[in-house]
Amino acid sequence: MMEKKYRWHRQTIEGTFDGIRKGGSPWVPIGNFLDDWRRSDLEDRLELVSMGIASAGGDPELLRWAAFCAAMVEWLCWQDHLPFPKWTNNPEYRLSQPWFLYPGDLLRAWQLVSTPTPFKMRNVFTGDQVLSRV
Repeated sequence: MMEKKYRWHRQTIEGTFDGIRKGGSPWVPIGNFLDDWRRSDLEDRLELVSMGIASAGGDPELLRWAAFCAAMVEWLCWQDHLPFPKWTNNPEYRLSQPWFLYPGDLLRAWQLVSTPTPFKMRNVFTGDQVLSRV
């Protein structure tokens, strides 16, 4: 009998976005995804992002989080030297107006300078620590 490699149900990016769509804090499903990404073996990480995410359906708030998810996946893949999934190229995941995760003029300059490229490309400004977990 073959033993399972992972003894928990790993959260995919698809499940992450579904959790965001259900409401509540988006940081809970994002944090769960990040934890599972980092606990997974490098060669198994693409399984977590290959399916993509559902359409935001024109909802402006969901469009922001869809762009965030696409950028997060590309940033994580880049850090691990993995190919980007094709679904992240969807033009829907590029915002027409800038979204600054942290409001206020004092934080705007920091976000403009330090946000990783996959986020900037989508007009999502987060700063450089948005995917850090304590």
